Formats: sequence, structure tokens, C-alpha cells
Amino acid sequence: MTPKKVLLLGAGAMGNIAAQTAASFPEVGSLLVADLSLTAAQAVASKCGGKAQAARVDVTNRGEMVALMRRADLVMNCVGPFFRFGVPVLEATIEAGLDYLDICDDPEPTKAMHELHGRAKEAGITAVIGLGASPGITSMLAARAREELDETEELIAAWNIEEDAGGDDKVAYGAAVVHWMQQCSGSILECENGRLVEKKPLQEVSLDYPGRGLRTVYTVGHPEPVSFHYSYPDLKRSYCVMVMPSMWITEFKELAAQIDRGGMTLEEAGKKLVEDAGVGSFIDQIMEYFTRLFEGPRLPLFFALAKGKKNGKPARVVTSIRAIPPGMANATGIPLALGTRLFLQGKVAAKGVIAPEIAFDPGEFFDLLAPYCTFPEPRKAADLVEVAR
Repeated sequence: MTPKKVLLLGAGAMGNIAAQTAASFPEVGSLLVADLSLTAAQAVASKCGGKAQAARVDVTNRGEMVALMRRADLVMNCVGPFFRFGVPVLEATIEAGLDYLDICDDPEPTKAMHELHGRAKEAGITAVIGLGASPGITSMLAARAREELDETEELIAAWNIEEDAGGDDKVAYGAAVVHWMQQCSGSILECENGRLVEKKPLQEVSLDYPGRGLRTVYTVGHPEPVSFHYSYPDLKRSYCVMVMPSMWITEFKELAAQIDRGGMTLEEAGKKLVEDAGVGSFIDQIMEYFTRLFEGPRLPLFFALAKGKKNGKPARVVTSIRAIPPGMANATGIPLALGTRLFLQGKVAAKGVIAPEIAFDPGEFFDLLAPYCTFPEPRKAADLVEVAR
């Protein structure tokens, strides 16, 4: 197999990890790291060994971007926010005739990019969207859960903001909260009766986790329900939930209401939540104590719940990941790089715009991911995914 030329867009935290990981694979012959800041691109390229070079690109300049893309065989896109840049970057990739993978974590552009499926297929390219932590790891957990059922009627993707993801992510706590506020305000997309519909976020759901018990969780906007709708046409219901302390929900709802009224920007709401919640270690310890005391069972950092039928009888299954690459930059950038490797190995046959749960075999994906999953402790591939019924 001839090594390929890969273009990585975005030299931020996620792009840095994706670039370094991809550069270590023999399937990648050369790596061009491009960013609006040439200095940032050079810093990332310098960490990738002799394979990598740096370039400056303005992704809002269509002609400049297409010209740069035509120097490569495949694009890895880490340029956010995806609600602003996801669709135009994919459109440029289709024009350039390149295959494409990204870490899109916003539902609206996810829908818009799926609607480019016909154009991408006609161009003969494959675009895998949403291959990070959530979506990405959660998507593959959902695919693994579906393997346990004969028919799947409902899929729930979940991420848990109570659990430590390892690494140094608390430094970027404010940025994470801004993202939460975006997904908790306005309306969100869910799949209901086989159709995508708009719903209000932060609705309470009583989730019965097999072997652990009942826990109240809250609906949130995220790409998984959108992609599941396109990936699994037989699916009747799908949504995403966030596990969080109930003592936070009132303020989340109040801030979301202010955003919806135009009284606050997402950034202002995020800063307010940070100020009120506090991020010091003492506050973290108090939060953990009260959560353990009153909230119900602890739930995994990422999991997927599938409901349907097995042998003609109603059945449900939950799949969760026991360990992850430490820190959200690793947990997001590494899956993107691994998906790129699987693609370059010829493991993805489908053309058009597809999601990870369709693109990759869950067993192959988790086998590749396992060596990077060291938090909270290393797990072998056979023990990485827990299945509960």
C-alpha cells in the first residue's frame, strides 16, 4: 500500500494530538499541518518528525483552501467551531475531490453535512464526520450495542460531566462550559418516530442503567441523534443525554433562558456558570461528595443504551468504555487519527457522507484504540468495552 499525503486543518489542541498520532502510522507518507496561524502550524509540525510540513490557510477563503487541498490525498479537519466552518470546509473538500474525516461536535452542521451525501457520493469521495470522543467513541459504543440486538428501536448516547476525563482539561473549563451552554439552549435535534424533530433541551429522563439502577439525566443537543437517524433508517427514537448533578440544573435552565431571550451570549453564560460553580479542588471534592450521597449511581464517562428486540422479546443493552486516552484533547484527536488509519488501510468502502458507526467495525476500532486508553488505568482491548444487559 502506497503511503498517502494527509492534510490536517487546525493546529489547536485536538489537531496537535491528531497530527502526532497520524504521523506515527506507516500509511501516512507525509503530513501537511495547516492553520490560520503559521506559527501554530509550525509548532505542531515540529512535533511530528520528518514527515510533517506547515502551511498557513484561511478556511474562509474557498479558493485558497481548495488549492491547498489538492496537494493532498485526504483531509483531517479539526477547525472549529463546526457550526461556523464544518459545512464550508466539507464543500471545499468535495470540490477538491478528496476523502475527509473530522471531529464535528455540533448537531446543526452535522445535519447539513449529511445532506451533502449525494454530492460527495457523486464526487466519489468518502466523508466521515464526527470522529472524536462524543461523537466518535460514543458512536462506536452505539454500534457495538446494536450488535447485541436483533432489532434496535431506540438509541441513547450519553456523556458524563461529573467524571474526571484525566489530563489537564480543567484549565479549559470555561471553554467547555460555553459548549455546554450552546447545546443546552434554544432547540435541539432528536429522532422521534423515525424523523428529526426540534425539542427543548434539559428535559429530565429517568435512565435505568442495568446493574446500577435509576439515575436522572438531562437531554442535550449533540450530533449523535442526527447521525444515528441517517445511519439507521429503521431507528424510531434517538437522543443524547448529559449526566450532571441536579444542583446544577436550575442554573443551567436559567442561563439557557437568558440566552434564548437574547439577554446573554453563550460566552457570558459560560463565564457566569464558571463563577457560580467554582473550579477549585475543594469545590470539586464537595460536588463529588454530594453527588455520591444523593444523586444515585455513578455512571460511566461515555456510554450508549440500545433498546429493541432479541429473539423476538424486548431487550436492552448498555455499552460503556472502561478507560479512555487521558484528557479530552487525546480522547478526541486520537480517534480521528485512528479512523484515518483504518480508512487508509482500505477498511471503509462506503462513499458519500457517513458517520463513524457506519464507517468502521466496532471491534477493529476499539482494538486500535485500546493501547491509548490509560485513564483511569490501562485496559486490554478485550476488556475495554463493558456490555451490561
